[in-house]
Amino acid sequence: MASFQFKLPDIGEGIAESEVAAWHVAEGDQIEEDQRLVDMLTDKAAVEIPSPVSGKIVKLHATVGDKVAVGGLLVTLETSAGSLPDD
Repeated sequence: MASFQFKLPDIGEGIAESEVAAWHVAEGDQIEEDQRLVDMLTDKAAVEIPSPVSGKIVKLHATVGDKVAVGGLLVTLETSAGSLPDD
């Protein structure tokens, strides 16, 4: 097993941070790649963020209402090493 740290991706339009609107997973959940993790709000739009990997949610690093900077840690997942995305 490997630990995967998923950080808030750049969602475009010069956004520096985004607010957690709703989580669609909980710690301990087993999820699939491309499953919706979280809805984020920016000044301009609501954005659904999918998981880049399959695995188990170990920790959610923000709660609803928290602001997260682009590149800030959102979720830690436990996954098999073969399912990690290429950087």
